[in-house]
Amino acid sequence: MALSGGLAACGGGGGSTDTAMPTPQEMCEADGGRWNADMTCSSAADLAVEAAEAEAQALREEIAALRTQLGLADDGDVGASITELQNTVAMLRQQAANAEAERLAAEQKAAEEAAAALAATAAKLYAGIGAAPLVSTGDGRRSAAYNADDTGITVTHDPDLTTAGDTAVVTELSADDDTMVADNHGWSGMRYIDDAGGDEFEAVVYSDVKAPTMGRKFGSAAAVTDDGAYEYQLADGALANATLVANPARVDITSVTRTAGTETFNLPDPNTNNEQYITRSGSFHGVSGTYSCDTGAARTDPCTAAVAAEGLTLSTNWTFTPSSAEARVMDSADTMYASYGWWLMKGANDGPFIASAFVDYVGGDGSAELAGGIDALNGSATYVGGAAGKYALASSTGGINDVGHFTARATLEADFTNNTTATAISGTIDYFMGADDMSRDWSVKLNGSAIADAGSFGDATAGTEWTIGGSAAADSGMWSGQFYDAGTDLVPGAATGTFYTEYGTAGRMVGAFGVNEQE
Repeated sequence: MALSGGLAACGGGGGSTDTAMPTPQEMCEADGGRWNADMTCSSAADLAVEAAEAEAQALREEIAALRTQLGLADDGDVGASITELQNTVAMLRQQAANAEAERLAAEQKAAEEAAAALAATAAKLYAGIGAAPLVSTGDGRRSAAYNADDTGITVTHDPDLTTAGDTAVVTELSADDDTMVADNHGWSGMRYIDDAGGDEFEAVVYSDVKAPTMGRKFGSAAAVTDDGAYEYQLADGALANATLVANPARVDITSVTRTAGTETFNLPDPNTNNEQYITRSGSFHGVSGTYSCDTGAARTDPCTAAVAAEGLTLSTNWTFTPSSAEARVMDSADTMYASYGWWLMKGANDGPFIASAFVDYVGGDGSAELAGGIDALNGSATYVGGAAGKYALASSTGGINDVGHFTARATLEADFTNNTTATAISGTIDYFMGADDMSRDWSVKLNGSAIADAGSFGDATAGTEWTIGGSAAADSGMWSGQFYDAGTDLVPGAATGTFYTEYGTAGRMVGAFGVNEQE
């Protein structure tokens, strides 16, 4: 009965269960293979071959990249087996590491050499600025000014600056028309050089050259009065020769491009139309028109235009007819203006440097433009402009070495009411930019000074304070200046000056500034 019951229990489910067969994918993956998208199986052995091929390809690509990095030709001799490829990679990696180490060492050496050169240059310029760069010793042994015709810079110097009886050397610097100098706070820049051999000179000067301005209407047949609407009296619509000859700087004939000598104009040959007049387009006082020259009844009177210091000097038989008598004359650019800047001498054969500041006036000695009557003037004024000069931070103990030229902003505050007090005028030089076009966290305080009745201010006792990164050095140096261009209200319109400052025993700076009244 137990057996029978047992059999009954076993069959009590009413049937039997069949185990499902594995799918091809399951069988493939169970054997360590990979089932592919195309319904095929890559066996474990196939995968091992693929892995080996992938590793070999990666090694070959790294070898190619390393060869390119090292500048080696791809000769294909890298071996076939994984071990050979790995050995080639290891060898090239070591070569790359060695090359990188050599590059870093070369960079370090170059940086050390550059730092040493910078320190040497800073030391030379530090000495070249000297302890009193704004004071000439002997017969003008450190000075610079425009030459007699205001076309260049004359530098007077003596390498030792102090020895009595030495003959000071005078060097003429000419304008470097190939190098552009950007304006500095509205004052136009110009570079001057002398590099003909021996000592090398450079000067950078900024000038307060006013732009041409519009004036009165050109002319009319009526007589011109000082307060009239017209500039010139015309006869038959033309300007007479006498006015042209008296104002050569305003004469411009388009076809005359020569820079020296005399241009001669001739009638056509043969003169088939029996022409008597030679005509050329041009302008006078900034107004366009036509120049006409009468060759006379015999057609032989010469028509010439000679290059003048400015413009053209015409022969006595020219007239000028404006394109429109109502056109406004344009006053020419300034021929009298103040300038400031710096100059540098580099001695031949790696010789010493000499550097100083520059201030001068184009157009005579500038005395006609000096401001005066300050004692009777009341009120205050602010003057803003630019500054420029040379500097050297020289450290022999691993500190900062920096050297070059700079531009900056200059600001003066003047109290004319109390001009005789020691604090009547003071100033600040800030917003420094180095020759590398990088800003410097510097400022220079120009300490208080009285203002003389003739417009001068500052002297050897008016000190300066140089601040670097918020840390101010002790009072040092000197500064001074001169007011110019008093207007109808008698307030000076501009000023120039020089300054010298020290940062302890590590820094020296010499420069000049030019500022204009702020209205």
